Parts: sequence; C-alpha cells; structure tokens
Amino acid sequence: MTREAGAGATPGPMRVLPVRVRPVRPQDASEWFRMRDALWPGTPDDHRGEIERFLRRPSPGEACLVAEDADGRLHGFAELRLRDVAEGCTTAPVGYLEGIYVEPEARRRGVARALVTAAEGWARAAGCGEMASDRDLDNEASGRFHEASGFDEVVRAVHYRKAL
Repeated sequence: MTREAGAGATPGPMRVLPVRVRPVRPQDASEWFRMRDALWPGTPDDHRGEIERFLRRPSPGEACLVAEDADGRLHGFAELRLRDVAEGCTTAPVGYLEGIYVEPEARRRGVARALVTAAEGWARAAGCGEMASDRDLDNEASGRFHEASGFDEVVRAVHYRKAL
C-alpha cells in the first residue's frame, strides 16, 4: 500500500527542493531502511530481509528509486514492480508503485513528483503502457497525492477475514 508522500505537510507554496532521482545503491541501505520503516512501521525484520535480498539480487521486474540532494542526502524513495495484472488496467505488464515516501521536511517541495516522474520513465522503459498503485481506504491524503500525480481511482474494496 502506498502512503502519501505529503501527509501532514503545511499547505501553501514552498521552495522546490532540487533532487536527483537514481536507483538505490548498497550504501543507501540504512537510510532506505529508516524511511521504509517510517512508511510501513512495525516490520523491521521484513524490511531488513527485503532490502538485503534486493541489494543482493534485484529482479529486472523491480526497482527502488531514491531522491538525493546535491549534498548526497536522501529525501525519499519509491519502490516499483512490474505486475502482470492490476485493477483497472488493460495492458501488461503494468508498472506498479508499491510504495512512495518523502521525508517530512521535504514534502510539498517537488520530491514526490520527481520520484513519480522517474517511476513512469522506469515503467515505460520496461514496456509498460500503464502505471497502477493502491492505498488504504482511510488514507485520504494518499488519495489526494495519487490524484494530483495523475492516477485515476478505479476500484474501492473492503476485504474480510474470519479466523477458523
């Protein structure tokens, strides 16, 4: 589930933060972990394992892009994957925005836009004609982010479970 990169940011115009978006590198692991844990809290062992696996053997169908300033500081990341199917999409493969995160002090400064633009380029280079993503139903800030980024809402779903 993606969470909105600008949640909690104060409204109003802010100065754009110039960043360069590039693929994640092994030396980024600790910062990637920290930001990943801020996006998806409570699963540090999963984060470590997934980061280690990705850095050891990334699949051609996945990517992690980071937004780096001129001083080499990371301000956000986007995790991407190619999927065979995605809700509302009619082509395959589909570039899927699995998650996007921007540091609180860098929000509303163009960082998420730079990450999404780079993600779209990655998906196009992989032969995709569509991008997809998802969010938690109650995360309205994420909905606003997705719509501002050009995504169209296609499905709302509630899933149920029952312990046996």
